[in-house]
Amino acid sequence: MIWYNIKELENLLINGRLSDKTAFNYLFIHIIFLTLADYLPAGEDPTWVVWVHLSISLIAVLWGVKKTYEINTTGDNRDYFKRFISLSFVAAIRTLVIGILFVFILVIVNLVAEHYIIPPGQFSVWEEIAQLIFYALLSVYYFYTLITAFQRINSAGEKTAEMEVA
Repeated sequence: MIWYNIKELENLLINGRLSDKTAFNYLFIHIIFLTLADYLPAGEDPTWVVWVHLSISLIAVLWGVKKTYEINTTGDNRDYFKRFISLSFVAAIRTLVIGILFVFILVIVNLVAEHYIIPPGQFSVWEEIAQLIFYALLSVYYFYTLITAFQRINSAGEKTAEMEVA
């Protein structure tokens, strides 16, 4: 991988010598950097919440992106970036819609918990935990949507290839 010399990278691209594996590594590292940048110190959240949130994000991104690449390479091994970019956009929109529904549920649960379940003075900790669980569930839903889409595409490609052979 080329880390700094953009002209050398341009030459590889111009001459068609940049492999999909190397391009995947660029994407993978870029996504990790974006994930980490989202957690630069900036807020009023307790440190433990930031670390748990960061851990959830990194685990989800590392596992999910790597899994989509593995599914694609063990399948028809075509158009990974086209698939990843387009499918991840739609998966994100679907996750946003589910997230909005979850927010309403979370608000209701928080109101009930604050007034009837959690002792006074401890609500903020439970609210942070509920938000982390909410975030983890949305991450799982996003990558589940993305991974199953990759699996369906690859199984459809296998069926098409079988029909062509027959």
